Amino acid sequence: MGVMLGLGIFYTLYGIAGVLGFQVINEKYKNHDWTANYIRYRGISWLMLGIPWLILYLLAYGRDVNRLVLGLLIVLCAIPSVAYTLVNDRKFARRLKEK
Repeated sequence: MGVMLGLGIFYTLYGIAGVLGFQVINEKYKNHDWTANYIRYRGISWLMLGIPWLILYLLAYGRDVNRLVLGLLIVLCAIPSVAYTLVNDRKFARRLKEK
């Protein structure tokens, strides 16, 4: 449970940094007119992962939750973030190929 809390806090803070425009990105995505949008999209995807994990931690804290159920809930919370990331990575990879 402590790992989920730690990762949730880290992912949320890193997502906030991304939305504000401060995130480490690959060199090939830097110095384009769309780089700021790319960083924001990545920040949103980190938030989409961190915030649900924090909420899940708060809901499960102090309760007797089956580890299998908790593991499945963690994976289910991650699916929207993974899908969002895949769609946007493809979008920006196409933009990179266009140049």
